[in-house]
Amino acid sequence: MGQLTIYLPEDVEKSVRAGARRARKTVSAYLADLAGGKARRSGWPTAYAKVLGTWEGDFPELGDPPPDDVEPL
Repeated sequence: MGQLTIYLPEDVEKSVRAGARRARKTVSAYLADLAGGKARRSGWPTAYAKVLGTWEGDFPELGDPPPDDVEPL
């Protein structure tokens, strides 16, 4: 297993440690899960959908619209 040293601002370190405690994991295991994407198995965090909305169904076909008329220079 590889070893990595990182430097974090104090507030980020506190947040990471708190997240690891909530997940009942070591800081190393918690960060490994985050880095490996295991914490986001379902895709984007739910907060994004709440803020930006969601899309259901297929995207519409846009085709190839004609170019807009442009005034000559």
